[in-house]
Amino acid sequence: MKRIIYFLVCQFVFLIPVAHAQATMEEMLKQHVYTLAADSLMGRKAGSEHAKKAANYIAEQWKEIGVKPFMGDSYFFPFKKNQNQYQNLAVIIEGNDPLLKDEFIVVGAHYDHLGIKIKENGDTIIYNGADDNASGVAAIIELARNLKPLQSSLRRSVILIAFDAEELGLHGSNEFVANTPFPVKNIKLMMSIDMVGWYKMSGYLKYSGSKTIKNGTQLLLNERLIPDGLHVKAQDFEKSVFSGTDTDGFAKKGIPTLHVTTGTESPYHKPEDMAHLIDYEGMTLIIEHLTNLVQAVSQDDSFRASGKIASKHQKEKKFVFGLSANIGSNYHYYTAGALDGKPAFRCGIGLNGQLNMKHFAIRPEVEYNYLCTRHPLGNIATHSVTTPLNLVIQSSSSSTIGIATFIGPYYDYKLKGQQGGAQIDFENDYNREEFGINVGCEMWIGKIRLGFTSRSAFTDFSRTKNNDGAHLRYRTSFATLGFKF
Repeated sequence: MKRIIYFLVCQFVFLIPVAHAQATMEEMLKQHVYTLAADSLMGRKAGSEHAKKAANYIAEQWKEIGVKPFMGDSYFFPFKKNQNQYQNLAVIIEGNDPLLKDEFIVVGAHYDHLGIKIKENGDTIIYNGADDNASGVAAIIELARNLKPLQSSLRRSVILIAFDAEELGLHGSNEFVANTPFPVKNIKLMMSIDMVGWYKMSGYLKYSGSKTIKNGTQLLLNERLIPDGLHVKAQDFEKSVFSGTDTDGFAKKGIPTLHVTTGTESPYHKPEDMAHLIDYEGMTLIIEHLTNLVQAVSQDDSFRASGKIASKHQKEKKFVFGLSANIGSNYHYYTAGALDGKPAFRCGIGLNGQLNMKHFAIRPEVEYNYLCTRHPLGNIATHSVTTPLNLVIQSSSSSTIGIATFIGPYYDYKLKGQQGGAQIDFENDYNREEFGINVGCEMWIGKIRLGFTSRSAFTDFSRTKNNDGAHLRYRTSFATLGFKF
């Protein structure tokens, strides 16, 4: 009996500091999120005085923890973008291996948000951004607190960064990766902690980008690194082209990246994204896993990039190939008279190449087209090969979402045709060759292209005039679905 009592007392004494540490972590996380997502910070719009107050708070926390600035004596790294002034903050926890300490694990979280909106009645709506991304900033503050006493066990160095101006276009992270004071290849892993405050509601912590790391899925799902009560998902790559996080600039440099998130269950980018909705207990588990993961990567001298990259992060190639299919309508334009022919069906498939010059491109194409037209002497159907050559003016050849307009000449050669069930006489009645112009517009989402084209012939299809003295010319319009390799 005495042994049982002694055992229970020892267990109780052991659990007191563990429970206290957990409670302290939750309390600190709550303090950070409530501070950063307070109404007084007015939504932390990048470049504003309120964003500067948020940055000062982050610096004060890191100073209290005792982690040193990444470079020099200041935590702040100001930069200018579009004539506006912003600032990142960064600290470093140096590794101890003579060789690996010059390799880096970068863990970042953006601290800016959307600011405020003034309604017509004068009311102010504040976008506090508790989950997006006060939660991520709170995580990197507490990650510094966890890693500092573990510094002697780290072999690679760890850089923690609070990025500015993410909401305006990932400016802070792009600025850092473009101006690193060391070869960018020395960054072995970058993690963006973006929206990690809704674990209980989403039911998982997701790491997107596991396939950018050799054996990345096994690493992320290693049970020895995952604390009890935390469910971890490993997604091969970041997939959504409609959203981005601070991994983007790093991934485009070939660096393995992980987007760390509890998903989009929270009311992000809405006024309802408030501090009282955050799951602080879940965040405590998340930071424990991040601590274990960073420590494991820092110690693993066999850690390698896989060489694979998400399609959304791939740079636009100078020359790309594509496939396309089109469907639409076609009619005869009469060169004289008040009326034109009625439209009929057309469709086609094609191959294209595109030489990109950022906002301009040259696109040669080869299409097979089936065109129908209505005619008083019998409806006409032709099979033809068309070769358009378009000048493309586009928003950007390197973006995953964009729009473009295009214009250019085309040549069409009719292989065969029928009129009213009989073979067309291309020697006496109709011309095989046609020249004209394309005009159109399009948008692309990732590798998918959606477009609309209007095509007008400058040359006559008919060899002889009709009773009204008119020749026939083709007019066609169609929608295009394309895929680029």
